[in-house]
Amino acid sequence: MKSYFKLIAVAVAIFAASIEASAQFGVNIGYMTSNTRPALAGIDAHNSRTNGFTVGIDSELKLIGNFLSIQPGLYYQHLLASEDIAEIAGLAAKNTYSDFFLAVPIHFKLGFNIIPDRMLRLYVFAGPTFEIGLKSADKISLSGRDISGEVSYNYYTGEFKTSSTELDNLVASYFPEGEKLYGRFDVMLGGGIGLQVIKFLDIKVGYDYGLVNRFRKEMDKTVNRGQFYVGVGVRI
Repeated sequence: MKSYFKLIAVAVAIFAASIEASAQFGVNIGYMTSNTRPALAGIDAHNSRTNGFTVGIDSELKLIGNFLSIQPGLYYQHLLASEDIAEIAGLAAKNTYSDFFLAVPIHFKLGFNIIPDRMLRLYVFAGPTFEIGLKSADKISLSGRDISGEVSYNYYTGEFKTSSTELDNLVASYFPEGEKLYGRFDVMLGGGIGLQVIKFLDIKVGYDYGLVNRFRKEMDKTVNRGQFYVGVGVRI
């Protein structure tokens, strides 16, 4: 828990350092879908897709009038995916994958009025997003005649959790405890397009792609993440 607070403090500090008292603030919420693209020895492997929401705040600092501005933000991203695993030897399993992040985008925003007095405004934006992973985990729910329960694995800490001693012994015999597969930090590049309606309502779509290999082990394997989002916001 202490490590979570440290990560949150770092993200808040980055956001706070990038704003000024004169900035205009916004509150935003939206739908997000993320695609994790692994590759082994140069060969593309199975892509993993998660869906969820993003919520956060941003500020807008004018650089050149109403034409060019910089827009730092602080967002929470909550992504999930689940699938039923084929029944084998009378044992059914369901896997749930979760990815939670804190994100600090720093976007440059270029806009112009379609209708005067900012009643309808079109803008494009682009820039980096610094991501801090809070949780990346698989949870497998097992049900069968001889064994049932849940097994979870955290990709950041390497920690396994089980719901029974029987499952604990089974997991320990196959997987080493403490093997951390993913790093927590990523730098994404991306951009998008949006509309500002009646001066205060924002509607935007965007895409980011992660430049950092999330996989920590020294193998010919890479894991990069892309994300698409659609959001609405209110300027304060």
